[in-house]
Amino acid sequence: MSTGPSVGASLSGDPLTDRANAVSMSPLARIRHAVERVASVVRRIIGVPDYDTYLDHMRRQYPECTPLDATAFERERLADRYTRPGSRCC
Repeated sequence: MSTGPSVGASLSGDPLTDRANAVSMSPLARIRHAVERVASVVRRIIGVPDYDTYLDHMRRQYPECTPLDATAFERERLADRYTRPGSRCC
């Protein structure tokens, strides 16, 4: 008899809305959401590209364009990462 989002529910990305939705989530769903957010931040910090986020961005911002497939996306991200000489710390 849960009135909140299910464990697999995604939140909006808006901190205020997410906080309100998180309050109504089950404890397990809140833990899962927190782990997903931490993993997302860590991936961004170390520079791991996120294909699902790219697809969401392309659907919202450029619906008329065909997104890259996963292999081409990874190849482009790696090329971009290693062809810019001052973009890395080491």
